[in-house]
Parts: sequence; C-alpha cells; structure tokens
Amino acid sequence: MRLRSAGIPCILIALLLGCIIVAGNITTPETPAYELQRPRNVQSTAVILPPFGGNYNTQLVLLGTTGGVGWWADTTRASSSSALLVGDTIYIIDLGQGSTARLAEAFVRNDFVFAKGGRIEDGSSISLQKVRAVFFTHLHQDHTADYPAFLLIGPGAGLGMHTDPVTQKTSIVPVKIFGPGSRGELEADKTNYLNRSGTIVETYDGQTSPGLRQMTSLIWQAYAQTINDMTLDNGYPDFTRLVTITEIGGSGPGDIPIPADVPDPNADTCPAMEPFPVYSDENIRVTAILVNHSQVYPSFAYRFDTPDGSIVFSGDTGIVTNGNLQRLANGADILVHEVIDEAWIDVKFGTPAEGTQMAALKTHMQNSHTKISDVGRIAEECNVSTLVLNHIVPGNTPKMRLMQAQQNFSGKLIVGEDLMRIGIRKFGRAW
Repeated sequence: MRLRSAGIPCILIALLLGCIIVAGNITTPETPAYELQRPRNVQSTAVILPPFGGNYNTQLVLLGTTGGVGWWADTTRASSSSALLVGDTIYIIDLGQGSTARLAEAFVRNDFVFAKGGRIEDGSSISLQKVRAVFFTHLHQDHTADYPAFLLIGPGAGLGMHTDPVTQKTSIVPVKIFGPGSRGELEADKTNYLNRSGTIVETYDGQTSPGLRQMTSLIWQAYAQTINDMTLDNGYPDFTRLVTITEIGGSGPGDIPIPADVPDPNADTCPAMEPFPVYSDENIRVTAILVNHSQVYPSFAYRFDTPDGSIVFSGDTGIVTNGNLQRLANGADILVHEVIDEAWIDVKFGTPAEGTQMAALKTHMQNSHTKISDVGRIAEECNVSTLVLNHIVPGNTPKMRLMQAQQNFSGKLIVGEDLMRIGIRKFGRAW
C-alpha cells in the first residue's frame, strides 16, 4: 500500500509537469508568431565551397560584403551584393559599389585560343545570359551604385539575351528587375539641412523620391550619348528592352502592392505584416516583407525558397521589425544578415550635441542597423540553421570581433567574404 500511495503523488506531479510543457506551446493572442518556432531542419547543409563552386545545385555567391556610402581603408570588400545560383540560372540581390566587377569575376567565363602573338579570348563572353532577375532591397547607393554599370556594361556580356543552342540565333529575353516604388514624400529633415540652405535634388517632373522605374529611366537618359552610339554604330541591341521593371509598392501596370498600411513613412516604415509573394519560376519562390531601415521606405527583406533550401536576405535593418523578419525567415536554412560594429560607432561619433548632423547619423547607425552583439539573437529568433554576416560595417572590422556574433546563436556562423560560395543541399524533403 505504501508503494502504491507513494506513486500517486509522483504520477500527479508528472501529469502537472506535462500540462505545463504542453501549455508552453499553446498559442495565445499575445504570443508573437516568430516565437512559435519550428524545429530546425538538421538535414540541411550549408558548406563553404571552392572558388568556382562544387557539386551543389543551389549556391549562394557573396559578391560584395561591406556596406556604407564610402570606401574603407585596408580592405578589398565591394559593397552589398549577392547572387543566388540555382542550376545554371543566376538571381542577383543588390548591386552596391564595386559589385559588378565581382559579378564578372564570379560568373563571366569564355574560351581562349592560341594565335600569333599568344593567348587570346575567343570572342566575347555571353555568361550574363544566365541572369534572370535582380532584386533590390532598397535604393541607398551602397546597394545600387553599380546598377548603372550593370545596365550599361552587362549587354556586352549577354545581359537580357538568349542564344538558342541549336540554331545559334540570339533573341532578347529581358531580365526582370524588382525593387521599391516611390517613397511618396520627402524624408523629415532631422539634420536642419534646409535651414542651412541645402539643395533638394528633384527629377525633371519634380519627384524627390523616385522609385526603381524612374531611376532606371533616368539612367538611360544620363547615358544617352553612349547608348545611342553603341546601338547606332557598334551593333548593340536596344538597351531599354533588355530589362523589365516591377516596382514593389508602385502604381504602374504589373507592380506589386505592399499589403500593409503606412500612412506616414516619416513616422513608421515597418508595421507588423505577413510575408507577401514577389516572384516565382521553376527554380525559386520569392517572398518579401518590410524591415526597419528608417527613414528609408520601402526597405525589404527577401526570402528565396528553392528545391535545395531557403535563403533569406535581411537587407538593411534595425533589430525592431515588429516580428517581420522573424516571420519571413522562420525555419530558413541560411540568413544573410547585415551587421555593424558598435565599437566603431562609439569611436567615430563619440557623444555629439543634440540636433547636429553627427547626432542624426549616430542615431541612424544605432537604430537602423544591427549590432554585432544583437545579430546572433535575431538569427536565433528567426530559427535559422546558418547565419552569414554580410553588409559588414565598417568593412575592415576584424574577423575576431565579427565572430562574437555567435553569442546567443546556436547555429552555424559564417563571416562573409567577397566571392565566397556557399552550397546548400537538403535531404529527404521536397520544396
């Protein structure tokens, strides 16, 4: 009898503990969706590959791994840009300064022959025929400065063209370009710029915050002399037909609406929302969500789901996204996330006087980017298997400091480098 009666309290305690554990997984209206995490897919792999790839159908290629709107001493990093290679098809995310040279290093290939005088290239490479789409997270120059080079020099490497392998006839197949629509209004003046007689740059029709479509059109106009020469004298195709533009948040035909209400982008650029579809084909499904790069609006993170795994690009963002990044990235195999060194912020800015230009810039750095000490926790909340540090500011941050991002993250950490290739493979699960 003693044994039986002693067992009853044990059973009751076990049942009570079981109820507590189960209760911990119950969804309540107050529970953020990103806290209801799925188990990580331990069958996924993310492996750093040799310079020219390996036996991985899906590869993440980091083209430019720094950020900021200048150049950094003692580093060769280009600015923010990545490419996703699925089979033979290339998808590009951002084109910061220096990134098109990295794009050529990574993908432009051709045959060479020996002729009188030595080794020469056998014609011009058409390697960029493999580029199918480009996605811009936002329109800051460290993400777009090489967009003109891409549009102007890419056609010489086959951009927007397709050569039939049987007939060898070449036709135009435009590259799809996705990115932000117009902000809609000028940013709030937080630096007293207007009081110092600062000039507001306007387009010919009075726009102060044009979106991707008008930006592209203005590039054509700025380079009209060379484009007209290339087409009339050098046999180039019609540059303006080599790409098609889709604005996210634009109002033109085929544009993609943002399913969130943002009545005042000077007050709130990142309301809580659900991921929304942007693009799909036989290789990928792309979804997006707003992130917090205030005052920049719109600013997006993207998720690419492939048969081999899922890759998320944070874009530029502070840590407070109202759960948006966590919802988009939940359970992904790789999170490519921006990072800024807080020690550099303190050294560079010190304690500036309130209302000064330096105070405004320091506030932006602290609130609209993600510190080394925070990025691991964000990756853990996103429930991802691998965290890849990208858009590293400053670009010369020592690797040992960046490795501190492992704090509060139980997955695999990779410090990104220009031209690094990361293979991704998933076993036993279809997409």
